[in-house]
Amino acid sequence: MLFVVVLLTIPPPPTVKSKFNLGLIPLGASILTMLVDSIINRKYAFDAMARVDWTVVLMFMGLFAWIGGFQNTCIPKRIFDGLAEYMNLHTFGGVILFTVFVIIGANIFSNVPLTILIIDRLPDLCGDEKCTGPLGGLILSWVATISGNTSLIGSICNLIVAEKARSTLNYQLTFLRYARFGLASALLVIYCGLPFVYFLGRYAT
Repeated sequence: MLFVVVLLTIPPPPTVKSKFNLGLIPLGASILTMLVDSIINRKYAFDAMARVDWTVVLMFMGLFAWIGGFQNTCIPKRIFDGLAEYMNLHTFGGVILFTVFVIIGANIFSNVPLTILIIDRLPDLCGDEKCTGPLGGLILSWVATISGNTSLIGSICNLIVAEKARSTLNYQLTFLRYARFGLASALLVIYCGLPFVYFLGRYAT
């Protein structure tokens, strides 16, 4: 796992315009891990494949196919274009509006799909000039990550845990049960940590 993380963080040389698909790195690491496990434990890789939760894999495949199709409708672009001028990350009101936008969006699309939809538009959130620093990315990563805890649909992980709780423990984790704790705690963490994140993105780099 550490080896995969290291490979993902190594950028290509500046003179090389690589179109290498980073998704091949974790895929290759998974295949290599199963191969090593089969050799060491002297068992077929089929045993490991049989333990894969294929319903989760299919859910992720369908989700990202849906995201690609939705993005092609240009609806996300039009919504973002309409709000971009008010979400200036160099103003207090703009930062607050952007965090509200991310929180609501994360609980409609889930946090990872929302990030995929808007991450390329972050340079447009500095008024008349282009954002060049890490400010937008830091705020987005902070708010989107914690927003996944606001409701049951805020993160796909929540849905997976809820389904496992129902199937293995016969426990129904409903939307209201989750939101009773998740909403307040997530909002508290987001806005308590936001000043520190803003300072790091605006002044500490």
